[in-house]
Amino acid sequence: MSALYAAVLSTFKEMGWHYREVPEHAVIEADFEAHHTKLPLHVQVFGETHIASAVATCTLQVPSTHRLPICELLMRTNRELNIGNFELDWETGTVLFRATNVFPPHRYDQRIIASLVHSAIAEMDRLTPFLGEIIRTPKGELLLLKVADLMLREDLLPPAPETDEE
Repeated sequence: MSALYAAVLSTFKEMGWHYREVPEHAVIEADFEAHHTKLPLHVQVFGETHIASAVATCTLQVPSTHRLPICELLMRTNRELNIGNFELDWETGTVLFRATNVFPPHRYDQRIIASLVHSAIAEMDRLTPFLGEIIRTPKGELLLLKVADLMLREDLLPPAPETDEE
């Protein structure tokens, strides 16, 4: 077990997150109840290169007929992100959000590990309603769908987290 994998396990324990280890791999899986949906998460550690990657998976499957507008949504969203990126597995229609960090050797900050997890879950939860709107659009109406306009809909966003000042 690499020191980074041990740090990831320790972070999940300290945060009180339930998880499953994948036997014979430096991988843990977990399910998170977010604002819009329950999201599966996969954290993989590459110990020799000091890399940890958190991947949240959307539970909605994108039909092949709807993949182009979904790709436009993901591209437009990725352009605005500072951490991580959205991906579409073209063959399966699965949408993923991946946040990765390269750590300095033997300096595995648990706050960064937790932040990777939080970012992956929050970003996928934020985008899920937009994905759903596109997926529910009838095939014959997709040409009329304006993804840029859809992205302006604030009613699909989860509420902003409360701050200590509120």
